[in-house]
Amino acid sequence: MTTRIVYADGPSSARVGPADVLAAAGRSGPTDVLLGWTIERHPWIDDPEFRGSTVLAGYGLGRAVNEGRVTALPVRLSAVAPRLTADPPDIGVIAAVRRGSGFAFSGAIGWGDVLARVATDVVLEIDEHGTDLGGPPIEGSIVATLERPAAAATPPAASRPADEIDLRIGGLVASLVPGDATLQFGPGGVGEGIARALDRPGRIWSGLCTDAMASLHQRGLLSAPAVAAYTWGGDPIRSLAADGMLELTSTTITHDISRLSAIARFVGCNTALQVGLDGSVNVERVGGRVIAAVGGHSDFCAGASRSPGGLSIVAMRSTSASGTSTIVDRVDVVSTQRSDIDVVITEHGIADLRRVSDEQRAQRLVAIAAPEHRTALAENLDSVGH
Repeated sequence: MTTRIVYADGPSSARVGPADVLAAAGRSGPTDVLLGWTIERHPWIDDPEFRGSTVLAGYGLGRAVNEGRVTALPVRLSAVAPRLTADPPDIGVIAAVRRGSGFAFSGAIGWGDVLARVATDVVLEIDEHGTDLGGPPIEGSIVATLERPAAAATPPAASRPADEIDLRIGGLVASLVPGDATLQFGPGGVGEGIARALDRPGRIWSGLCTDAMASLHQRGLLSAPAVAAYTWGGDPIRSLAADGMLELTSTTITHDISRLSAIARFVGCNTALQVGLDGSVNVERVGGRVIAAVGGHSDFCAGASRSPGGLSIVAMRSTSASGTSTIVDRVDVVSTQRSDIDVVITEHGIADLRRVSDEQRAQRLVAIAAPEHRTALAENLDSVGH
């Protein structure tokens, strides 16, 4: 009989392999493993014999996905918890810290709270040296605990330092943020550029809280605790939690579109692999190669586009690392529909897509593409909207 094992996800997700999880739970036999957002390249994931699936491809799963050993499932993050509830796994694996005589989530909750409640058995990986960031206690049928192994390699950082292009993009994003706004943005150079450009107090409601976001508190620019389902960082995150300015909660809250839509002046700022001339966004794959996943992109874009006084922004560099244009005739796959995108920003300017026709949207997007790609893109303007 096959045992279904689901790993709670996030930058601090469990490192222990399925074989050890199975043994700890007193089970044996074949396994069916589901992973979420996994940033580290665990040896068991790189094992040629490993097979599984994931609702958040990319990062530490990129090689396994593109080798066909891990199947990438196109699932928006807000849909993961309901799917687990409808079809509970045999074992849930969750990274934890000790809190008194019990256990609490460590640096991430994600959909782990739902996993803990619905899984038949729960196996915890305990980080004896981890920092308690104030996450909720873990409630479920805990059958075993395992010590967190040392990382097989140095875990990746949330972002590289922002360069001149990132800072330019960040400045353009900040110019559109209204007063007393609630912001969402992600990791990476563009995210750091946004954080550095902000100069007015506001709030954070995001899937992820990074060191760059925590720096807003250090600068006196957070007017309420940052709300997030995941953290990815170091001392700035720990200081944020110690000051009572971090609220770790579930994706059932952070990614709920109804909640997001009800937040006044909610500005969702996300990036993309490609934006089509019709405004459609691709965050998943290019040229047949899986790079990332839908994740919370469509949740936050939908919520921000419906927020009173809010704004759904896609901010990205105009060219990829290989020099190809990120603004394209048509995206390889539609991850987020065009009706949920208000503004697209590159280092070359701002394309406001609101209240204009398809043809005008395309013209505005060509205008912020990399100059060397504009002529080729303009040749396809007539096909937009037809």
